[in-house]
Amino acid sequence: MRELFDEYQWNKNVRLLPHDYHKIPGLYNFMHSSQTQASKPTPPHYHSDIIEFHFLVKGQRQTTVVDEKYTIIGNEMLLTFPYEMHQTSGAVQSPCEFYAFQIGVRDKEHLLGLEPGASRLLAERLLALPYRHLAISSLHLRILKKAAEHLFSSDPSHYLIGAQYLSCLLFEVCDCPPSTAGQPSTPADTPIHQVVSYIGQNFSEDLRLQQLAELSGYSLSRFKSKFKEEVGFTPSEFITRQRIEYARQQLELTDQPLTEIGIDAGFMTSNYFSMVFKKYVGCTPSSYRKIRKLRKPG
Repeated sequence: MRELFDEYQWNKNVRLLPHDYHKIPGLYNFMHSSQTQASKPTPPHYHSDIIEFHFLVKGQRQTTVVDEKYTIIGNEMLLTFPYEMHQTSGAVQSPCEFYAFQIGVRDKEHLLGLEPGASRLLAERLLALPYRHLAISSLHLRILKKAAEHLFSSDPSHYLIGAQYLSCLLFEVCDCPPSTAGQPSTPADTPIHQVVSYIGQNFSEDLRLQQLAELSGYSLSRFKSKFKEEVGFTPSEFITRQRIEYARQQLELTDQPLTEIGIDAGFMTSNYFSMVFKKYVGCTPSSYRKIRKLRKPG
């Protein structure tokens, strides 16, 4: 069991500012990560006197907290409380985009530039949250993106503006409902549910977004935003994930040739199938089949 301390990063995939850079009271690391390829998991670790928040913008992230596993998708968030052991789960993490930040609760009266009474109220409400896996809205993500815009500014005078956006976000989070276990779900009577069902039955076809938008009855732009809001993935990513999941099952359960599996899943060429599969799973289809066979008992 060890405490993990992150350092400053600034590259095309990760921007991470530790407290030494922004110096905002009560805020430790603030990070934006946009991984376009499967990545290695983080090791087991904890943070003393710190609540850590992960907000998923798109994709999927698997995390184990203590002994319980959580799958977080877009429009969801996960938090860990002080001293809780946690790590990302599985051999690799599929591509995703998320924001993560840490709020220190040792000094409850000096958080994010709030006056002591408001600061203490925020800390107490966060520590008393009954759920760690919460559903968030597009409004919450817009507030978070505005906070990031100011915190990542080269002008330090913007840092406190970003901190105020974060304080608004955290007060809002205290009223967020629990997630539905990280699974994409929409009420059965919504137009988006009809599209989700249609994709599930036809993911191997050449599905065009305009066609799906017409099926939903929304304009294309409205359809894309509603789908992301209700399902947690963009329509294109949801289709791709359906295809990858089908391919994984076929690789595990059958001896069907790789090319046929790729075509049946909806990929036009074996090379494209292999490239996308590796992006989401972390290895090629042939390697995945070999690994799964080695793990089978007997």
